[in-house]
Amino acid sequence: IPLLWNRLSFTGKITARNLIRYKSRFFMTVIGVAGCTGLLVVGWGVKDSIRDVVALQFGELFNHNYVVNLKNDHQLNEMLDVLDKDLSHEFVTPYFSYASKVYETEGEKVIQVYVMDAREGNDVFHLRKTDHKTELKINNTGVLVSEKFARNHKIKKGDYITIESINGIKREVKVADITEMYFQHYLFISNDYYQAIFEEPIHPNAIAVRSVDKDALVDELENYDSYESVVDFDSITEQFNIMIQALDFIILVIILTAGSLAFVVLINLTQVNISERIREIATLKVLGFRRNEVNSYIFKEIFLLTIIGGLIGLPLGILEHHFIMNVINMEMIMFGMNVKWQSLLYAYLLTIIFTVIVLFMTRKTLRNIEMIESLKSVE
Repeated sequence: IPLLWNRLSFTGKITARNLIRYKSRFFMTVIGVAGCTGLLVVGWGVKDSIRDVVALQFGELFNHNYVVNLKNDHQLNEMLDVLDKDLSHEFVTPYFSYASKVYETEGEKVIQVYVMDAREGNDVFHLRKTDHKTELKINNTGVLVSEKFARNHKIKKGDYITIESINGIKREVKVADITEMYFQHYLFISNDYYQAIFEEPIHPNAIAVRSVDKDALVDELENYDSYESVVDFDSITEQFNIMIQALDFIILVIILTAGSLAFVVLINLTQVNISERIREIATLKVLGFRRNEVNSYIFKEIFLLTIIGGLIGLPLGILEHHFIMNVINMEMIMFGMNVKWQSLLYAYLLTIIFTVIVLFMTRKTLRNIEMIESLKSVE
């Protein structure tokens, strides 16, 4: 292609020739570098996925940050009046929650049922479909089941499942849709649908609150006999983030492993490359090529192969990451499958840095090639 070829420098033309000429070395280097980049993507991707469990659930899907647990609903209206008057609480919504059994052909499965007013429930939760984008609303025509539970038991939209009321009454309910959820199993049902199915009164046993002042929340409720405790999702998220800092050590091990792979592959292939072309390099020295030009003759080829291998390694790492997250699958936790773009960038840049270090290490080998002795050797 004259348009491209005529614009290349001499070393550029030699590099292009060598890339095409030495096919086995080309594929060995690209595969080795791709493996290095893929391992790095897996390391950071695992941390992204585990962090997403709490960050997505309590940061995006749960729109409230406190839950007030009640012993009974005897003083519910009084407590709601007190909480509503405090402007530091964005919303205050009572609901009823209990552990129910879902009856399947495989046996009984436990799921946490949330019963609430359909309109108010849509403020408490930002529910989404399994595409993680389309919003879902609690409605009066069916129930919403969490994604992990539905996946474990092959439940689909439109299916009917049998659940229990708080008093043990069994009824079939229609699955209106499957909702994104990462931690524990949930079933969302509206007050009207619950009463229509079970014909039982509803007694709220919790209040969902979005607030910026936990102390005020506790102070306002502690004198009520019906008040039991406050669950703080912000504290749960904080504690979880502290726990996953231990993953930094695992990521460090993966980085060292990936770095070792990069060094072994690149150093060996660079040394082979140089040893096979000693006469060629010696000839360039005899012809008066400067040291940097001789280095460029070899290093440009390796660097280009690293860029290609790194680009191939990114999607390879994503596939490896998905495989690993499916292998470490847990009953009540659905790990995130997304790898953040920052993790992909770090993996690619670190691969480039490993390559640059290797190229600096091999400069001495090129410098020590004896021109006369090399020219005397038999090819």
